[in-house]
Amino acid sequence: MRWGSAEIESRKARSAWVLAPILGLMAALMGTSALAQRLGPPVLFDQLPDRPDVAPVDGKGEFLLEADEVIYDRDNDIVTARGSVEISQGDRVVKADVLSYNRKRKLVTASGNVVLLEATGDTFFSDYLQISDDLSNAIMENFKALLIDNSRLVAKGVERLSGNRKVMTRAVFSPCNLCKDDPSKPPLWQLKGKQVVHDEVKKDIHYKDATLEIGGVPVFYAPYFSHPDPTVRNRSGFMVPTLGYSQTLGAIVGTPYYGIINDSSDITVEPRLYSKEAIMGAAEYRRRFEHGRIRVAGSMLNDAVFENKPAVPGLDWRGNFASEGRFDLDQNWRGGWDVARATDRTYIRRYKVGADFTGKGRYQVSNALTSAAYAEGFYGRSYFGVNAYSFQTLRAEDVRDSIARIHPAAVASLVSDADGLGGRWKMEADVLSLSRRLGTDSTRLSTVSGYHLPMITDSGHVFSISGTVQADAYSINNLPQPGGRSFSGETTRLHPQLAATWAYPLVNRMKDASLIIEPKAGVVIGPTGGNKRLIPNEDSKVVELDEVNLFLPRRFSGRDRIDSGSRVDYALRAQYRGDSGASASAIIGQSYRLSEGTNPYPVGSGLNERQSDIVGGVKVSPGSWIDFNYRFRLDKNDGTPQREELGVSLYRGRNSLSLAYVNYDRRFQDIGVDSPKQAVIASELKVSEFVRAYGVASYDLKTDKLSSAGVGLLYEDECFAVLGSYTRDKLSDREVRPDQTVFLRIAFKYLGEFGK
Repeated sequence: MRWGSAEIESRKARSAWVLAPILGLMAALMGTSALAQRLGPPVLFDQLPDRPDVAPVDGKGEFLLEADEVIYDRDNDIVTARGSVEISQGDRVVKADVLSYNRKRKLVTASGNVVLLEATGDTFFSDYLQISDDLSNAIMENFKALLIDNSRLVAKGVERLSGNRKVMTRAVFSPCNLCKDDPSKPPLWQLKGKQVVHDEVKKDIHYKDATLEIGGVPVFYAPYFSHPDPTVRNRSGFMVPTLGYSQTLGAIVGTPYYGIINDSSDITVEPRLYSKEAIMGAAEYRRRFEHGRIRVAGSMLNDAVFENKPAVPGLDWRGNFASEGRFDLDQNWRGGWDVARATDRTYIRRYKVGADFTGKGRYQVSNALTSAAYAEGFYGRSYFGVNAYSFQTLRAEDVRDSIARIHPAAVASLVSDADGLGGRWKMEADVLSLSRRLGTDSTRLSTVSGYHLPMITDSGHVFSISGTVQADAYSINNLPQPGGRSFSGETTRLHPQLAATWAYPLVNRMKDASLIIEPKAGVVIGPTGGNKRLIPNEDSKVVELDEVNLFLPRRFSGRDRIDSGSRVDYALRAQYRGDSGASASAIIGQSYRLSEGTNPYPVGSGLNERQSDIVGGVKVSPGSWIDFNYRFRLDKNDGTPQREELGVSLYRGRNSLSLAYVNYDRRFQDIGVDSPKQAVIASELKVSEFVRAYGVASYDLKTDKLSSAGVGLLYEDECFAVLGSYTRDKLSDREVRPDQTVFLRIAFKYLGEFGK
């Protein structure tokens, strides 16, 4: 028998009261399915499906009832549906063998294969259900749930009390899949409770006599256990602990606690034990605003707790501090800050502060900690920014008092609309002011303004023409000069420059590919000189010729040094692109100075003679599984490599192997910077369906020694993850010695997962 929305209105209205309580109860019981909520942003198990919003049950809305027969007992005022009963409203469906509603007792019962199919994808089962029509009290027997992520919940009985609590007896939960060969085997892990209570008001789930079983073997027992229900996005509680061992630090144990302050802010506190050294306290505070966010973090320890003397003489208390803020000031402007400081230069590396031990063996510490405050504005193509910087060096060879503080570094970039020829007027202005406790102080106002015109002729020739003028004004204090003297005062500089480039791309269409050959040449014309001794060099210390800056009119990264004189640049580029996706490209070029006299470029840059070194690069991608990249700078006389960068990447699905090789054969003599010579290899391998392995190693070719190495192994299935990592660091610096470290982390899905 099938009823539609218009047939027998009185029966339809009464039957709707049968639909609403059952669907409402079953939907409410869905909240007991997941036994915990992720604490903080997860790293593992991030593949959980999103649950869509589901419309509430409408007790007076339209529904569809299908049954073999429907009986209305007028004497007892009972509506009964029998035989393949199915009630649907929207995306929610209830099935049962028998369903009845006693209007006098205001009681609904369903029996025999009771099933609820939720719009979320969850499915619920029961042998028998009894519920009051106001949802205040209900009883279910042999309750089972199969959730959208294949998690399972089973309870001998479920009782709803006072409309805000559900009590389950002999409940078992597990997100693990059952064994395909023998479904009767216990899952990898499951959580049992003799009594489980869901408090719908406080949104908590409480256990009595909770037992965690792994492979059917009890491994953990607690007389009382509690966690938030799945409707809670975040909840205060302990996160997955970190366990490790270091040769120099001993056993490492950290247990983070995540605490929610309110809807927009939280805090994470972690005590971390180093058994051979000290106990560290670390904390992180985060808060979001309507138009921004802030973060404050830090750590501290007493280095002499376990021993009478600290590792660094005279420095008992050691720590670090970090903060960042980002705010949208209006529709055009934003601002913020970044702060990073440590009590000493080896603290962060020694105690591995901030390390994210993901198992990939990667942990790097920069050579300096940078603090900055900034504001920037965007107006079409134009940009405005102001920054202030402070640096804390972590290198032993640096003199701390000689490190500059920048206050401020401001820049304005203005770009006009295109004129009738397609050209644009551009102007960049910047202010740089810096000071030191020991050394030179300076303030600079600099502008670069000019006209830029791109052109493409009908025959395919590509031109770019520009004329610019750089104007600089300096106020300087204590700039060293030859003979032991110093200069303090003001100086100015004016440097005009004309530049033009030409390219002629030639395209040949073959059967299954396209080939492009492009010769390119450029000329830069300007006066010689301009880099006088009365101008300090703060932002242009390192410059090196490569295929990227070969045709740039101004190759220095900053304004303090100018590319004076005239020169000619030339290169040849070739590109192959197959229809199947394979591609290859290559470029080779050189530069020649037309001007005689003072050369502005330092030794080791490849530009310090009239004829430059030869630069170029090759990129090859024969298929979707391999990339090859080689960049070089060759001596102009004998072709000896002065710089080589080689990168090879192989990948297939989640398997990858990459090799990077860097060889800088020369020193920038003007500033005494040594160039690196090292090789780095990294890999990721899918060992099996659930196991992934990682590895990374860095080798110093100058010393012929291994710099660092790390390996990691991750087992992750649908419900359980184990992450182990091993790192080896050969660095020695003050009290920091070569070290080997092992870390282990274990995560149970829904019971506190890895957080960043």
